[in-house]
Amino acid sequence: MSGEETPMHPVQKIRRDLLLHATLTILAEAGERLPHETVYEGVLERVGLSPFELSLDNSGLPRWRRATGFLAGDAATVGWLTKRDGWAITEAGLEALEAFTTPEELHAEERRLWKEVDARRKKALASLSEWERFIAAAVAELEAGSWTGQDDLAQLVDANGDEVAHFLAATKVVNSHRVLRPDGSVPPEGMLHFQYRGGDLRKRLTDEGLEFDGDGLADPGQRLTTETLEAQLESRTSETEDAPGTAHRAWTVRGSSVDGYNVVPEWLEQDFVSLSASQLRDVSATSTHEQVKAAVEAGYGHKSYAFREQRLEEFDRFLRRMHPGDLVLASAGGQVYLGQIAGPAAFVESEKNLTNLRRPVEWFNPKTPVDMDQLQAPVPALLASHSHVVELTEAYDQLAALVEPVSKKPDPTKRELAFNPITEALADKLLYEIDDLKKISELLWENKQIILYGPPGTGKTFTANKLAKHLTQTGGVKLVQFHPSYTYEDFFEGFRPKQGQGGSLSFELRPGPFRAFAEAAADDTSTPYILIIDEINRANLAKVFGELYFLLEYRDESISLQYSPEKEFTLSENLFIIGTMNTADRSIAKVDAAMRRRFSFIELHPAKKPIEGLLHRWLDRQQHPPDAALLLDELNRRIADADASVGPSYFMKPTIYTRPDGLDRVWEHSIMPLLEDLFFGVPDLEAQYGIASLRDALGLT
Repeated sequence: MSGEETPMHPVQKIRRDLLLHATLTILAEAGERLPHETVYEGVLERVGLSPFELSLDNSGLPRWRRATGFLAGDAATVGWLTKRDGWAITEAGLEALEAFTTPEELHAEERRLWKEVDARRKKALASLSEWERFIAAAVAELEAGSWTGQDDLAQLVDANGDEVAHFLAATKVVNSHRVLRPDGSVPPEGMLHFQYRGGDLRKRLTDEGLEFDGDGLADPGQRLTTETLEAQLESRTSETEDAPGTAHRAWTVRGSSVDGYNVVPEWLEQDFVSLSASQLRDVSATSTHEQVKAAVEAGYGHKSYAFREQRLEEFDRFLRRMHPGDLVLASAGGQVYLGQIAGPAAFVESEKNLTNLRRPVEWFNPKTPVDMDQLQAPVPALLASHSHVVELTEAYDQLAALVEPVSKKPDPTKRELAFNPITEALADKLLYEIDDLKKISELLWENKQIILYGPPGTGKTFTANKLAKHLTQTGGVKLVQFHPSYTYEDFFEGFRPKQGQGGSLSFELRPGPFRAFAEAAADDTSTPYILIIDEINRANLAKVFGELYFLLEYRDESISLQYSPEKEFTLSENLFIIGTMNTADRSIAKVDAAMRRRFSFIELHPAKKPIEGLLHRWLDRQQHPPDAALLLDELNRRIADADASVGPSYFMKPTIYTRPDGLDRVWEHSIMPLLEDLFFGVPDLEAQYGIASLRDALGLT
């Protein structure tokens, strides 16, 4: 950031981390169940609430109280507290309080666990129609001690109560036992999902805090009406209740390479963001998910199912999930531009069909982009996605606070396929000779596939990742890791179970990471796409690659795939692979001849360039004494097996040098266990390779 530290937008936020920490702390100190009002009072006393947090939301409830209720519900979802007969912290909640000592850490862990649960639920509901998913989301908001009517839910989706009742009876939906008949009575057992049958549902609801009168009708005062449900869903969707007019979600749309053209300058000049959508028709901003899906199937039916799935997800985000007021990020040439969605999506005629589907945008910094290096986690990781539309909401606050540095106008001409040139800056960052990096880059360009191999600790994965990200554009790198149970179905494509309505199970063909990445590369042929396969030799390679072995060598040919033979498949020229191989784990000699013929092998060994002397260079740069490098050189001199040598990365951690026994700890807990595993059964390893023996030999104190 440069200039004054002034955000483009004032972002008022609710400090959820403080509210969650206070809630759990109050329950932990009480050691017993507390009425929820008692917890709210305690939070109000403990947290110095801001005027924004004390203000009322659009439902007339203080924002902090609404947020605390949601946080408690989320904490219950992840198992940190219970809300039956009052609020109480669980053993898991106590452990979380002890393990995550700051409010920020505690809230981050709760978010992580909640997202895991939410992902599992969304996967289970993936086959539902749009209104069924909306109903499921509304029912999920029902807290213990509350209820809603079938007619209340029906009004949300312009359906009738019978349709909702039958849907909930046939489909497992979280909290659906809290949906009652319009008069407040419990539905007959035949209209309950089977998981709620055979028990006393009214007693269960009473135990949760719901009150019934003598006629068996639930208390109207505990009912969540249509209006209340809509308000809760709106609050949940926005995640944070920001100041009026500010965005509550953030997105990035890729425009630096659309069929080889950089359209970002056009976006900035004409105030919009776009997708090419050259074959998508008959959809609008009001289209349902099913209508978008039908349009994708009609327009892109000639493409593979994996390609169509990717496009469907991207079009659905752009058309239906983006909203006016959302932040949007665009990047090109290492520069970042930030704007705000200003209206609905619409189709226009565009030159070369590059920008057909557009949303108007108010750009904040079209002349003063932010350097990509200024972005902090998690933005760089999210931008690494090869999808054309990626949600960045978890980094909303960071993005909204960006300021405007000096502008650098990107190149408006079509980009030819090429690697970014190796620079002295990259070589300096990796502590490599620039010629060594150029050689690796040239081998990758010429052969399409290379393997970096060597003993542990030589920085194979680190080098592959840094080099790949330098050679291509943002979003052009993906990493997968092989393991002994990895299969073709995991890597490329295979049939996966899918839960249907009523708990039924079916199987559908799903793309693996390689197929999805290959489809993205084929759709963006002027950008290098580099797949990193970590520990490539740990899997059965013939089993994992299958018929793809042929395409690795013959990029200009096509083959029929075993699971989707209806369309020939090719690997595009802009798809590159970097594998890493630990020679201590499995000798390179055991790699089959077919594999060795298709990959160029580059050795990273402590005794050979470019790794030779790397630790000496790192220690010198960090202004540390050379002892660690001298000890490592002596250790590797004593190890007769070159594949069992130890690399320098074990000693390239700054924390080692902040304590006097840092090297001793590395030796005791990393080096010696490694050697004991490699030389199992060899007696007296300590005398040969222990740090004391090496120090004596070198005359180091």
